[in-house]
Amino acid sequence: MGYWIKRIVLQTGEIVTERELRVDENRFEGPAPLVGDVVEVECRGRKFPAKVIWGNWPGRHHPDEAIVPLRVAELDASAPTPPAHRPA
Repeated sequence: MGYWIKRIVLQTGEIVTERELRVDENRFEGPAPLVGDVVEVECRGRKFPAKVIWGNWPGRHHPDEAIVPLRVAELDASAPTPPAHRPA
C-alpha cells in the first residue's frame, strides 16, 4: 500500500493541488497516515509539517495495491509538533 498527498492547504490559505505537484512528489510506500496524524511534506522547495485533514479515517481498510489520496494542512513550523494519534 502507499499514499499520495494530493492537496496541501498552505498557512496563507492557498491550496496546492496535484496539478502543481510532480507525480512522485509526496508519494510514499507503506501504510497511509490517519486523519489527524502529522506528516512532513515537500512543496515549492521547502519541507514542513502538515496535518492530515482528509483521506484515511480510522477503521477504513484499503486493498494492498491501493494508493490512498490524502489532503493535508500546513502547520506552524515554530509550534511544537503534536504526537500522531493512533487509536488503541
